[in-house]
Amino acid sequence: MLKEFLNFCVSLTKETHLSHVVILSSNTVFIDRIYNDAKLKKTSKFFKIDHLDKSIVVEWLSSEGFKENEIELIWDYLGGCIPDIQRMMFEKKEFKTLKEYLEHRAFLAYTEMVDFLARENSQEEEKIFREVAKIIIKDGKFILKDNSPNKHELIKVISKWAEKEILFFDPLTLEVKGNSRIYEKGMEKLELGILNFGL
Repeated sequence: MLKEFLNFCVSLTKETHLSHVVILSSNTVFIDRIYNDAKLKKTSKFFKIDHLDKSIVVEWLSSEGFKENEIELIWDYLGGCIPDIQRMMFEKKEFKTLKEYLEHRAFLAYTEMVDFLARENSQEEEKIFREVAKIIIKDGKFILKDNSPNKHELIKVISKWAEKEILFFDPLTLEVKGNSRIYEKGMEKLELGILNFGL
């Protein structure tokens, strides 16, 4: 059904010339499928709309009355993810401190990953995910290389975690990151082994 819809979009633009079609998606698996579809790849342009830059986040949070040290803390935990920042503004009052709220959010990201590892990943898949997460923590991103010895399994695991919207895979640059900064903070906790669930 999706393929039929996309072919219809192609016919509107390239065959009948009736309109241009713009499709927005935050689902990296969907983006990857479009990018790697031969017909669509030749007829499409891809534009990445990323999270906000730090300068914009600083300006935004300053206008909301946050202090410099609070803004730095928010940036460290949430990055430029608009929904996460907006949620923080509404929910932080339920906690004693801003730090406590942000730690709570990072812990929830961590437990989501632990649960997914335990329920839906083999030991080999878990090992691959942990290696990818370790590199993301260290370098800020993981780059999928053509000469990776386990490339097929690597792509399978990355796609699986991208479907859960925990990882973000950019098919144009082959970069893998946390889908949002809070998941990268959760990965830090996973790396430290905050809890032991027998994994």
